[in-house]
Amino acid sequence: MKKIFTIYILCSLLLLIGCEGKITKENYSKISTGMTKTEVEAIMGKGQSVGSSSVDLGEFGGEMNTEVISWQNGKTVISVSFLNGKVQAKAENGLK
Repeated sequence: MKKIFTIYILCSLLLLIGCEGKITKENYSKISTGMTKTEVEAIMGKGQSVGSSSVDLGEFGGEMNTEVISWQNGKTVISVSFLNGKVQAKAENGLK
């Protein structure tokens, strides 16, 4: 049991260290309008989905899908809004 707990802690730390290094002003500046979620994740790694919605446009045709994904390290946060799978907006708080 102790060995499993130790492995769990080490994996958790590696995951946190991996994400922490990607939450930078440089990576934030690489994200641009129109990029796909896959392109953003290639820069930032996998983020946490903080909200999504889908609207059927009915007679106007198609569907509108939105999702907000964020990456956080302490009080430093990068959030990216996607519209139909492409970056529509981005925001940051605490980058130096």
